[in-house]
Amino acid sequence: MAKIDELKERLTMLRFWLGIVVATFLAIAGWSITNYQKVEAWLIIGALVLLCFCVVIAFFINKAIDKKCKEIGKIE
Repeated sequence: MAKIDELKERLTMLRFWLGIVVATFLAIAGWSITNYQKVEAWLIIGALVLLCFCVVIAFFINKAIDKKCKEIGKIE
């Protein structure tokens, strides 16, 4: 496999995982908004912690995507 194909494949995987993280973030946020009055406080706090974790993970994945894009740009 050529170097460019390998980089593009890794970029595709990073984009996939970014989509998973964003979907998880939206699901947790939606659940929190609709159930904040019905559930115990520790569940809402846990949801907020998970939301912060998703934001951090999305940030790092986005940085990795940017790095891979720059690597692809250097090769082409």
